[in-house]
Amino acid sequence: MKKLFLSMLVVAGAVTFYGCSPNSEKKVDEAQEAIAQDIKNEKLEVERDLRALRDDINNRLNIVSKKIEQAGDKSKTELENVKRDLDVQREKVERTLDEVEQSTDSAWVEIKESTKARADEVKTEAEELKRKVDDALNSD
Repeated sequence: MKKLFLSMLVVAGAVTFYGCSPNSEKKVDEAQEAIAQDIKNEKLEVERDLRALRDDINNRLNIVSKKIEQAGDKSKTELENVKRDLDVQREKVERTLDEVEQSTDSAWVEIKESTKARADEVKTEAEELKRKVDDALNSD
């Protein structure tokens, strides 16, 4: 009787373990998929922000370039300085965007904070340049 009880207990334990194992694996797989999706979403958001910033800088460069052609000597020099600064900012945005686009999901986890910090820095500098562009455009 004791052997039968122990055998049944072992079988019940095995059935319970086997029944739980696929469920646990499924939960782990779902968690990994959710993490992978979160990483992709973060990357896409940063890429979208950087592209929007690059487009804004390009638009301002077009405006400044057109205005340089019509500007007097003093404002022309100021506008050329602003244009140079915008070119530098655009290059920073492009490098950061390339880094984000080329990063693997596992690398993204390691570089996301520095990349986001750099993107925020570039955004702040771009806001300052927007003010300079507006000042230079309105100085004529």
